[in-house]
Amino acid sequence: MTAYETALVAEVRELVETMYGGYLSGDRAAIDALLSPNLTMFDSASPELIEGMDDLNRVRAARPSVDGDSKPTQLETGLIPDRFAAREVGGVVVATWWLRIDAQDLSGRAISPEVVRNSAVLTRGDGGKLIVQHIHEDVVQQFGATD
Repeated sequence: MTAYETALVAEVRELVETMYGGYLSGDRAAIDALLSPNLTMFDSASPELIEGMDDLNRVRAARPSVDGDSKPTQLETGLIPDRFAAREVGGVVVATWWLRIDAQDLSGRAISPEVVRNSAVLTRGDGGKLIVQHIHEDVVQQFGATD
């Protein structure tokens, strides 16, 4: 934790970094342990509101994959969250952060990253750990964008 980072921001950062680490390693159980079963989410991969784990798993199954029928146009190589803010309001934590998603095209050449603003509502679960109740992703720069 840096000198300017509050304990609450550090908790949010730890949750987010664990969640993104699970995503990059393909460990859905690590991600799901951080999510409420009644989660709502606006995911950048789906125009519809995701309501609960069944909806989330449907969106996950529809994503392109290297070994699936629908191939991705790029491969994500890094998720770098930054610019965290968090505050507790009426027993819930409202958090925001920015995410840079590094990627390469299918030939292995780096492409310009995707940049996503995120906001989340979190509550405390068992043992006091933060649990995501709602998350909203807003892509502000698409992969391969040029100046």
